[in-house]
Amino acid sequence: MPLIDNLLALYTVDRQVRSLRGRVESAQIYLRVQEKQIAAIDVEQSEVQQQLKQRKSNIALIETETGSIDERIVHLREELNHAVNDKQYSALLAEVNTLKERRKAFEEEELLEMGASEELQGRLTEISERVEERQKVVNSAKQDLETRENEVSEQLSELEEERAAAAALIPESTLEQFDSIADDFEGEAMAAIEVLDQKRKEYGCTSCSLQIPLDSITKMLGHPDDIVTCVSCDRILYLENETRELIASK
Repeated sequence: MPLIDNLLALYTVDRQVRSLRGRVESAQIYLRVQEKQIAAIDVEQSEVQQQLKQRKSNIALIETETGSIDERIVHLREELNHAVNDKQYSALLAEVNTLKERRKAFEEEELLEMGASEELQGRLTEISERVEERQKVVNSAKQDLETRENEVSEQLSELEEERAAAAALIPESTLEQFDSIADDFEGEAMAAIEVLDQKRKEYGCTSCSLQIPLDSITKMLGHPDDIVTCVSCDRILYLENETRELIASK
């Protein structure tokens, strides 16, 4: 069998293999995208939780400080009741007033911290809802991937065996060339010749629609084991039987 016919046989089964793999790969890509998104949400959730933890820690410290101030004020008031002179009384009263101002400042700070905590808690609630929804999408994507893998597993295994058998008939250098082109063009490694104008002997590539030099056509007709590629898109060219007969009849 001429090399070009063996290549066409490989081309046919290779596209089927790539098509089935593509179904699985597209599901894998979709799943990875969803997992990446949920991972990003998890990072955001962790950061907000840490911020909320810090705010609550700040509130606890403030409450400790205000508790100490309250205790000190109670103690100072007792001392005020037992002050022995105006100077002592004034000093104690001044300290009480200073502590009250400090307490007021702490209260204002606590209100800010509590407001920030409420805002962060709201964000956590919203993030949790997003995580729940995204997890549903991830679970669905996993199920879809598993379904596709099960659907194509047997058929893909058979086609891969067919492809290996077809590839074994191709010289190594030609197979490398075929695989390289197929990888570049998503499996479309070959292209048929079309007749543009038989009288003028003008022929084109069905993939890129550009004209093929006449000497390439001549080479394909006379040397079926020689590989001819499109000068524009680099795909391996072949002649369908009807086209070959049409060209040969003139």
